[in-house]
Amino acid sequence: MVALDQVIGLLFLAAYIVGIVGLAAGITLGVIKIFPTERKPKKDDTPGAAAATNGEAGAGSLFRRSKRGSS
Repeated sequence: MVALDQVIGLLFLAAYIVGIVGLAAGITLGVIKIFPTERKPKKDDTPGAAAATNGEAGAGSLFRRSKRGSS
């Protein structure tokens, strides 16, 4: 009888863990549906941002293009 109680206890523990993980997943899914993020960031109206998006070296770009032609 003790072995059966342990097996039932382990099953309840596994069900509890699955329930908690499912509840967390459900809450996460609900929050994502209620407050979705923007897939494309808003375009900045500053001139440096426009130059950076065109492939030119803007004032804030990290890697600037060489003035010499690359071979």
